[in-house]
Amino acid sequence: LRVFDTAGIPVTIFGVAVAFERNPEVAAKVKKRGDDVCGHGYRWSNHYEMTRDEEREAIKRAIASIKKSTGDRPLGWYCREMSTNTRELVVEEGGFVYDSDTYNDDLPYWTKVHGKTHLVVPYSLVTNDARYIMGTGYGSPEHFFETAKACLDRLRNDGDDCGRMMSIGLHPRITGNPARSDALARFIGYAQKFSDVAFMRRIDIAKSFADQVPKPKR
Repeated sequence: LRVFDTAGIPVTIFGVAVAFERNPEVAAKVKKRGDDVCGHGYRWSNHYEMTRDEEREAIKRAIASIKKSTGDRPLGWYCREMSTNTRELVVEEGGFVYDSDTYNDDLPYWTKVHGKTHLVVPYSLVTNDARYIMGTGYGSPEHFFETAKACLDRLRNDGDDCGRMMSIGLHPRITGNPARSDALARFIGYAQKFSDVAFMRRIDIAKSFADQVPKPKR
């Protein structure tokens, strides 16, 4: 959070409800910063192991808990290990603007769920610090920096005038390491040199996309 504060950038927090309950100081800091909280489950559980009713209840409890901890209900959802029912339940709940339970694009997109139009804001595991601890991943902070820089450079120079989205996934227990935090700070500094790069919360990306590409009527 000190890295983000120093750079003056907002972020989206993938918030697990019980983690906020047990760390109220973190919830208060997130609220003070104005970060977007995307629901990341009630607990750190695999949704694909739940029945449909169990998952519906988990989503309901997560919303209520996060609202109590931060003051606002989550407008986005990313449960990490989604089930075949997750998106249907998110749309059924009715209060979410988007979900990020997919890894398949550099742009948001509209989809249909039981006749209702729903916005998807994809995530990524490429520029993601989980690769520090996964096989064939980052061997050092330099690998993270180099990958993030190459990704940004290519998205800025894809040969057309279409804006792109770049997701950078971070975990306190991973990038909280000083050396890794330093690589993150250096990348943010590099990206902030460009006038055509903006750091946005996922809810802002969702709303910006919806303004430019309105919800289809059919």
